This record gives sequence, C-alpha cells and structure tokens, in this order.
Amino acid sequence: MEELRRKTTIDRAQSTLRCAVRGIGKELSVALLACGLMQLSSAATPVLPATKPGQLVGDWMELCRSPNLAQMTKWLTANLSEEAEKRFPAADRAQGDVELCNVNGGFRAVEVTNSETNTISVRSLGLKSGVWFTQTFILNDAGKLDRTGLHPSAPIESALPTDLSDAAIASEVESTVTKVSRTGLFSGIVTVARGTRIIAGASGGYADRDRKTPITGSTQFTLGSMGKMFTAVSVGQLVDQGKMSFDDTVGKFFPEYPNRAVRDHVTVGMLLSHTAGMGDFLAKRTPDMMKRGVERAAEFMPLYDKDELQFAPGTNWAYSNAGLALAGAIVEKVSGEDYPSYIRKHIFAAAGMRNSDPNNIPHAIAMLVTPYTKQTEHGPASDWHEAEHDIGSPAGGAISTADDLVRFADALRVGKLVSKKTFAEMTKPRGNPPGVKYGYGLDIEDMYGRTVVGHGGGFPGVSTHLYLLLDSQYTVVVLANQDPPADTYAGSKILALMAEKAKLGK
Repeated sequence: MEELRRKTTIDRAQSTLRCAVRGIGKELSVALLACGLMQLSSAATPVLPATKPGQLVGDWMELCRSPNLAQMTKWLTANLSEEAEKRFPAADRAQGDVELCNVNGGFRAVEVTNSETNTISVRSLGLKSGVWFTQTFILNDAGKLDRTGLHPSAPIESALPTDLSDAAIASEVESTVTKVSRTGLFSGIVTVARGTRIIAGASGGYADRDRKTPITGSTQFTLGSMGKMFTAVSVGQLVDQGKMSFDDTVGKFFPEYPNRAVRDHVTVGMLLSHTAGMGDFLAKRTPDMMKRGVERAAEFMPLYDKDELQFAPGTNWAYSNAGLALAGAIVEKVSGEDYPSYIRKHIFAAAGMRNSDPNNIPHAIAMLVTPYTKQTEHGPASDWHEAEHDIGSPAGGAISTADDLVRFADALRVGKLVSKKTFAEMTKPRGNPPGVKYGYGLDIEDMYGRTVVGHGGGFPGVSTHLYLLLDSQYTVVVLANQDPPADTYAGSKILALMAEKAKLGK
C-alpha cells in the first residue's frame, strides 16, 4: 500500500491506484491473486478453509468482534514473523487494528476469493460502516504472518441493489456518506453526475472542524496526485497541436539534461505512465519552496535531474512524482508558458473550472478545507490534528471542487480538452503496475465488465478520487480532508453502483 509519509507529503502511489491496504509492512502493496472465486451469497458466511491462513483470519475476526488492545497486541506478537515485527511492531499494528474494528463494528466474512497453503484473501463487510473490504494474509514458511492487508473494495456484484434509478442512487449516496461519516471514516463529499448534471451528492464532516463549516460542491480541496491528470492532458493538448509526441525523448527538449539515460532513452509517454524508472522529489523541496511557492515546473528539476534510474527505461513500472514533474517542465518548454499559467488557461478556464487553482503559491482561500491527519512523527495518534499544507506541482497538489471536477471530467470525455483519439491513447494500459493498470496520467480499472479511468491522490489530510466510466456519461467524484483511504471508504460502493448502472444501460 502507498503509505503516509511524515514530513514529506509524498503522494501515495497505491492510493493513486485506488489501493488502501493496511499492511504488515509500511511499504507493502498486496496485489490480490486472480483465482476462481468460491462465491457465496451476501447473506451467507463462508466456511474458512482448514488451513493455517484460514485459522488466523478466523482468529483475527473473532478478536475484532470485541476489540481489546491488550488482546490484539498479544495475538499479533504471537503470530507475526520476526521480519514483520521489525517492519511494523505488533503494538503499533494492534492500535490500528483495534480502531478499525471499532469504527466498523467488526466484520462479517462474505466470500473467500483465494486460498492456498500460505495465503488467503477474504471479502468481508463492516457491520456498522457498511463498507466492503478485502483481507489478505500471507504466511512465511514457518507459518508466521509475513504480509497482510485490509483494504476497502467493491461489493460482490450479486449483493448490489436491483433499483439503480437516479432516485435510488441519490438515496444510496446519502445513506453511504451518512454511515461512513458517523463512524469517523470520512469527512468530505461524494458527487455523481451524468454529463455535467449532478444526479446525486452528499457530504459529511466539516471543512473546518472548529468552525463547523459545512462541505458543499463549491468547497475547495487539495487534490494530491489527482493533479497528474492535468499534466497528462496538457501534454495531450500539445500532441494534438502537433508540437510534440508521446514518443519524443527528454533530450529533444532538454539536450543538456544531466542524466544521460533519461536524456537519450526516456520518452514523454514513459514519464506519464511511470515506466521511465525515475523516482521522487517531494521530500527534497526546500522550506523556502514550501513557504513561498514555485513559479515554474523547471524550478523542481535540480531536485531530481541527477538521480540514477531505478531500472532501464520502459522495462518496468514504478510510481514517480519526478517523472510527472519533468513532464510539466516539458509542457513549459513546448508551450512557452509557465506550468501554473498553462493549466489555468488551457485546463481550468477551458473546462469552466472557476474555483480551481494550481496552488503553486501558498495562499489562504476562504472555501479551502483544513486537512486533518492522525499521522505524527512518532506514528499514528488517536485524535485528528491539522496536517501540513502542500503546494502544487505537475505531480499533483492543485486545488479544485467537486462541481469543477464534474466539469473537467465531462470536458475530457467529450473531446473539449483533448481529441478523442488522444484520450483513447491516454486510456491504454502501459507497463505492468502491481495489481492494477495505468495509462498516461490515468489509472485504469475493470469493474463488472466496465472500464473506469481516473486518478486519486493521498497524503496526510488528503484523500481524493475522480472516476470516469468509459462509454457512458457517468462521473463519480470523492473528496476528503482526512487521511487515506477515506475516499475509498465512501466511494467504493458508489462507484460499483454506477458501474452496474452503466453496464445495464440505466
């Protein structure tokens, strides 16, 4: 899972890819294994397999029904591998488990999706929250827990309601947001639209907890990595104008780029698809940058342009903020405009996004939410506190609203921002990311046979996602001003409903 990074505000790669795994290791990404499902009705309880992983899942769920910190700590201490304990101590892990058990009211197992000698994945339902989860346990050869994950997931298709009318969707959105907000899992807004017409929406929590400011469609949120879409669309516009190509190398625009491998072999398409081998730069931003802001994407280049590549360009996949930052610098080079001005004019203004901002210069905005986190330098805290505010870059961090993002999605879908040919190129899978698919600045998912594209963003106090259902007019926007995976808690079921609605042509 993409984890919260203290002090760095690094956007979490797997949150961007819609995974919110609570892992044994703080850097864990558990890709669920494809297998034949042992599917059960949503009302039934599956018989867990008579394996060690099955036994451990059963034990954990029993502890979760009456969560007790001392008991959970004792159980984890007894069952964790030495390596897992070093990565994430049982005492710290138990605190998170107990909190998750409390807010969800325990879990009911619904189906076993994978069962092997040392591995199990189980789909379950939060009894109080109504959120669906997938839980994965992976054991080492000694039978100890080495990897595990618990992340929100879509409901099984057979559990979806049959009434998918606009009125029923509106009711489901209201009910879902109410439930997850009351449990403390979500503070934000969920909006569903057909084209530019909003057909459902609900909010919970507050934009500012002290002032109890309500959240509306015009409330502004920091988007995190969702802003990568703006960079990809900017490149797409310049491709449409014949000014550049996705296959152009970095050296065409920056012939003196310090890293020769990047200069000669990395293409613009690789930058946008995280297949260039580049890494991150956000932790290297200086205090002055964070305080005064950054006028041009090129100002970030010295923070990463001498870094060694993680792999040969085009041979692998690794989430890279530096790659998108470099793509933004190329937009500047080709267009002759600084990146913030470019997206203001050619993205926000073109799509009618009146309440959006590049956020490259820190400033107070009356409608901007306060971000809340439980993360501290010493690990998770029990109470929410204000998170460090971020600044925008081509890798993310812009500001927008639910209403504006509906306009952006529609403009992208109908060919107002880029040609339909270029949009089709952007939605083709590139590379081989773990457990998901990724195009040019867009993550790609199959849900009940429908293709969903979009992007998310996550770091302390920010949890966001925009979903476009291809071959339909439906858009789902989820914005939260608290830690990930808040957007998934609220949005996974709603996205599933809209995918089914699109699938059935309703």
